[in-house]
Amino acid sequence: MQNIEWKDGMESRSRWPFLLFVKGDKVIPFRKKDIVGVAVIRGTDRHRNGKWSYTSYRLVVPDNIRVIAGLEGWNTGTFAEGLGRSVGVPTPDLWPEMAEALGVSVPSAMEFLRAWRPKAAERLDRTEAALSELEDSVTAESDEDAVKVTVSFGSPTNSRMRAGFWTEPKSLPGYPGAEIRLINPDKGWAEGNVEVSGVNGTVLSVKRSAGYHGGYCAVEVAVVPSSLSPEGEDEAADPVAESEAGADTADTAMAEALKKAGLC
Repeated sequence: MQNIEWKDGMESRSRWPFLLFVKGDKVIPFRKKDIVGVAVIRGTDRHRNGKWSYTSYRLVVPDNIRVIAGLEGWNTGTFAEGLGRSVGVPTPDLWPEMAEALGVSVPSAMEFLRAWRPKAAERLDRTEAALSELEDSVTAESDEDAVKVTVSFGSPTNSRMRAGFWTEPKSLPGYPGAEIRLINPDKGWAEGNVEVSGVNGTVLSVKRSAGYHGGYCAVEVAVVPSSLSPEGEDEAADPVAESEAGADTADTAMAEALKKAGLC
C-alpha cells in the first residue's frame, strides 16, 4: 500500500492543487472523500490561516494505482501546464499529448477531462480544430503535414524595451519572411491576440514566465512549410551563392580601382 499526504489549499497566484488516481485506463479525481477500491482517507488535519487555510489528507492507496499530484501552472494557471510539470513532460496542447501525460488512452482522457475540467477540454478541442483547418488548407497534391515551431524571446535590455521589444513582430526560426505579430498591441502576448504572417500557420499556445524586464515568452505555432510566401522564399536563397555573388562584385570593384590608379 502507498501512504500519501495531500493538501487542498490555494497557493500563490490563486493556483489550486489537484490529485488524480489512474487505475488501468481510467483517471479518477480525488474529491475529498473515500473512493472504493482506489483510496481511503485515514485521517485529516485542518490548518486555519485566512485565505491560506487548508486541510491535509492522509490517504492509503493500493500499489497498482498511479498517483498524480500537482498544482495549476505557474505561468498560465492551467491544469495542462501543471500536469506537464507534475509528470515531467512539456505542457500537453493536443489530446494525444494529454492522454500520454495521464497515461491512458485518448478516449479515456477525453471522457475524464470533459467531465472534470470542461474548459481545459474545450481548449484542446479548439487547438485540434485549428490544426485540422490548417492542414485542410494545404493543396490536395501535397501530403505535407503541419510542423510545430516555437518562438522564444524575453529579458530585453532597457534600450530594446524603449524600441518596442514587447510589441514588435518576432521572426519564425527557419522560415525567412514569416513572423508572429500582435493583433492588438495593448493586450500583449496572450492567447487569442497573436497571429502568424508570411506562412500558412496557426498559434497553438502562448506561455509566459517571470523574469528580468518583463520575463520570457514562448509562442508555439503550427505551420505548413510549403506555404511560405514568395518573399520569404527569396530571402531563403542559398547563402553560399549569395556569398559568391558578393565576392564577385567586390573583385570587380577592386579591379576597376586598381586600373584607375594605373596599377594594372
